[in-house]
Amino acid sequence: FADFRDASAGMCSYKCTILDCLRGLEYAVKLKWFDIKTFNLREYEYYEKVDNGNLNWIIPGKFIAFSGPSSNERDADGWRTFTPEDYVPIFKNMGVTLVVRLN
Repeated sequence: FADFRDASAGMCSYKCTILDCLRGLEYAVKLKWFDIKTFNLREYEYYEKVDNGNLNWIIPGKFIAFSGPSSNERDADGWRTFTPEDYVPIFKNMGVTLVVRLN
């Protein structure tokens, strides 16, 4: 299998293999960040879609990664994007109290 790379168009500066992912999952289980018994697949599949915010819990109850926000509801190609106003009710529902932009 080819190594994973992010969706950006630039040169990939790292390799992420299937083995790396499995080791990460093993470590997340060890830290109790992932539990197959409590993992909500429906919620994950809903929010991972761009039309629903494109966000995922990285550390449940602690840290969410998300795409955006955008200043417009549509990008240059007409695709749906989320504004801060779109994220606010989602974050409130999830108990998010602080947002830090990392770029």
